[in-house]
Parts: sequence; C-alpha cells; structure tokens
Amino acid sequence: MRKPLNLISIRASFRSICAAWAAITACSQPEPAPIDTPVARVGEIQITSEQLRRFALDVLPGLRPAKQGQAARQDYLQTMIDRELILSQARDMELGKKPAVHISRELERHQYLANIYRQRNLLPRSQITDADIKRYFDQQNLARERLVTAIMVKTEAEAEQLRQQFVDGASFADLAVQHTLDPMVAEREGKLGFMNRSLARRTGIPAEVFDNLPTGEISPPLPIGPRFHLVRFIEDRQVGVESQRELLATNLAKVKRREVEQQEVELLAYESNWQLLPQGLDALKKTTPTEIDLKQPLFTYDGGEITCEEYREVLKRRRMPRSTLDSTAVAAFARRTILPELMLAIAAEKAGYHLEEQTVKQLTQADEELLLQAIYQLQVSSQVSVSETDVGDYIDTHPERFMIPESICFDELIAPTAEEAQDLKAMLNGQEDWTALAETRGFEHRPRNADGLVCMHSYNSTPYPKLWSALQKADIGIVSGPIRTRAGFTLFKVANKEAARPEPPPQAQKRAHSILTQQAEQIRFDQWLAILREQYQAEVEIYDEELATALPEALLASLVRQTQDN
Repeated sequence: MRKPLNLISIRASFRSICAAWAAITACSQPEPAPIDTPVARVGEIQITSEQLRRFALDVLPGLRPAKQGQAARQDYLQTMIDRELILSQARDMELGKKPAVHISRELERHQYLANIYRQRNLLPRSQITDADIKRYFDQQNLARERLVTAIMVKTEAEAEQLRQQFVDGASFADLAVQHTLDPMVAEREGKLGFMNRSLARRTGIPAEVFDNLPTGEISPPLPIGPRFHLVRFIEDRQVGVESQRELLATNLAKVKRREVEQQEVELLAYESNWQLLPQGLDALKKTTPTEIDLKQPLFTYDGGEITCEEYREVLKRRRMPRSTLDSTAVAAFARRTILPELMLAIAAEKAGYHLEEQTVKQLTQADEELLLQAIYQLQVSSQVSVSETDVGDYIDTHPERFMIPESICFDELIAPTAEEAQDLKAMLNGQEDWTALAETRGFEHRPRNADGLVCMHSYNSTPYPKLWSALQKADIGIVSGPIRTRAGFTLFKVANKEAARPEPPPQAQKRAHSILTQQAEQIRFDQWLAILREQYQAEVEIYDEELATALPEALLASLVRQTQDN
C-alpha cells in the first residue's frame, strides 16, 4: 500500500479570504492557477488545476452539480478523488494481475500500438495512384455498363416457367410487374439501372453472363441467395474512368492496405519464429482444463508466448465456438485475429512508439479503465441480485411504466404553405402514392417505416400537440388536415391506430429486472464508496485556495448557464 499522508487538511475557504480582503480592497477575480498547481492529493497522486478544469468542462450538462461556488468546486473535485480512491483499492487488491484483466490489458495494448504502426509505417506504403486506378479499370473492363432488368422469384422452377413465357413472346416488363418479389423493381417494370461488371457481380450476375449475354436475350435462372432471378440487358454504354474514380480509389486503397499489412505481418512472424506448440494444442482441447493447462504456451515467438488462456479469451471476445480445435483451425484463427495486432505491436515497440508521451498517457488511461471495470464488477455488480418475486412486485406496483404507448401510423404530405396544402387537399382522393408525390414536389418528409408509413406514439404529443390531437380524432383512410407543424403544413391519412396496452410479460420482466438491478447497484456503489472514503481518508488532502483559483466564478457561472440552457 502507499504510505498514508496526514489526516485530511481542509484549508480556509477562498470566499472567506475574499471577504476578509474586501475590507481593504475589492476582491478581484483570481487568475487561473498554473496547469501544474495541485488542488488535491490522493496518496502519491496529484490532481492538478488543469485536470480539474478539463473534467468540469467535459461533464455532461445533466450531470453538473446544482450547487454554486466552493460547494460546486468540491463536488467536481470529489468525483475525481473518488476515482483515485477506487483505483487505489484496485491496485491494493492487485486486480491488474488477475488473468482476465491482464489478458484484456495486453490485447488492448497490442491493438493501440498496432494502429499507430499502421498509420505511420503501413499507410504511406498503401497509397493508390491514378495509374493504379486506370490499370484496374481497364483490366476489369469497367468501361462497359449495361442497363439491367431482372425478375426475382422464389424457386428455380418458377424462374424457368417465366423464362419460357418470355421465349414464347411474353413481355419481360409485364412479367416483372406481375411476378418479381421486389415491389420497387415491379414499379420500374424490372429495371435495376446501369451496372458495370463489378456491380453486376455483387448483384448476383456472374461475370460470364455480364460479358457474354447478348442485349435483349434472357439469362437462365441465376441463384441470388435462397432465391432465383432472370436477367436481361436492354442497353449498353461506354463510360470513362472519371465516372468511377472515387469509388475505385476507395476500394483499391482498402485492398492495398490489406495486402501491405498481410505481407508485413507474415514477414514479422517469420523473423520472430512464430509457431504452434503441440503440447499447447493438447491442453487447449481439454474440456475442463486446469490452471496449469491454461498457462500452457500455445504459440511461441522470439521474446514471448501466447497461452491457452489468452487464446480462449480471444475466442470468447469473437464469440467463436470451441468445437473447431484442430491444429489447422487454431493456426488459421490466430493468424486472422491475434498475429496481426501482436506482430505490429512488437514492431511499434522496436520503433520506440510506446515510449512517446501521448502513447504512455493513452495506455495508462486504458489500464485504469480496465481496473475500474474489474473492481466495479467485483465490489458492486457481483454483490447485488434481483429475484423474480422482486420483479413481479415492481411490475404490479408500477403498471404504468410497462405499457406500450398508443400509436398511430399514417401517410403524410408536408406542404410549405397553408394555401398549397389546401389546394393539394382538394385534389387528393387518398389513393395516390404520397411518397412519390412528395419527392416530385420537393416536400420535406419524416423518416418512414418499411411499409412507407410514418408512425407516432403518445409521447410525440409533447413536440407535436396539435398534430397528435388531430391524428387521434381522424378517421382511418380519410385525407385530413392541414395541421401546422414545425416542418410545415401537414396533410395526413391515418392507416391504423393501436391503443395503449401492457407490454408482453417477458419484455416487461426484462426491463423491470434491469431497472431494479441498476437501483440495487447504485445503492451498493454508494455504500461501498462511503467505506472507501473512510478507509483512505488519511491519504486525501485538499487545497481550498488552489481549488477556488482552479475553477473561477466566471467558469462556474458559465457551466451553470449551460446546464440551465440544456
């Protein structure tokens, strides 16, 4: 443990000092303290003026203290002190040596250092030139674009029947309107638009079909996921590389970065003598491994090793099953997930990147966050439990909190003026495609569901009181309005209404359990924090004068104003 300091020393408040000085002269606003001036000490850790100011400015408006003056300063500072107290106990308990924390720390460290190495060493070698883009454009024959029409159906047999109907003289457009599963494609009589060879391949059209199917002819049934489609090209055109330069540059850069990284990682792994150990693989395969088994090296490299425990942690993080544990699968998984970050991190350390001030700071913060998570789980989360009886009682006591709110789904048009809305209403019979009409006229529109409707719930009555009231009174299927809203003048046609109703029991139970767990954790956290404050009080020292100077009245006033504004 750290050597305790003297008992808490609270200096005379800054306001008292100002009041005393006021008898002699006006109490002017103090200058902000230098960034290295400590405002408090927790053990050997100093909390500086600059750290406190940054923290106060970063606190979300809703979490800022309602107090003012020195009381507000003490609230901000106490939060920072509490964080150091929690970290002190985590270190005293040596949680950083726990396997889960240690492994997480190493994985995060590798990832951070690897990303630095990527940015500095690999990215400059991954640049794409105009020549690269032109070469790829020509090699892939992307200058040719074909206007694609298609019909998608459920089965190959159905696709073959439609193909025969076309061969016998039926209109492809008519067949698309009647049979394709995509309603938007049906509206366009089967047209998907112009595609190049690459886009066509991603749409389920093989390159040989794109290259060789004559214009106007129909393809055989082509699989597209679990379904099938018929494809017909009806027009060809030639385009230049400029039409696709930006997209090609982005895609080629991704491919180049991946190739450069793979080459670098393979070279580093070879130079480091990376290898899989048979005895580690045997230990990994055990259904109930012992602590000795988990510590067994699975992979080794010059200067280090990856244990079975570390490998299992990566499997867990990636949510991968443990069923495929043959040597080929293990080696392949490690090469995809562990090897790149590890090798690039080692390369970053050899370059000295881990010694840079900003890197040290970031890695230290990451370590502290892991300790905070670990001790919170140990001292708070694992100490609380909520029973089914508690959940049931809470739902019975607060039924209003477990209701699905009243909802109304409707179609709408938002005209910019009342006159235009009234004129439009006189023309509508309710059968038009309002979405297309809004796009044609350039009207604003709210996000719609997959069924093309806008849905509102009873809580929307606060921002849209007039519209919500009108929706409640409106008959289904009748064009109503206009109602003035913040977006314009809304015409609407209600499609369906659902009254408020209780949540399904599983959903309500899950939410109630979450609410009660949060409440129990908050109570447990407050109790634990009170114990920590008492336990470590001899290690805490607060400097009131420096505290007052660190957060001047003007700064505190601005924080209060921001809170009120929000």
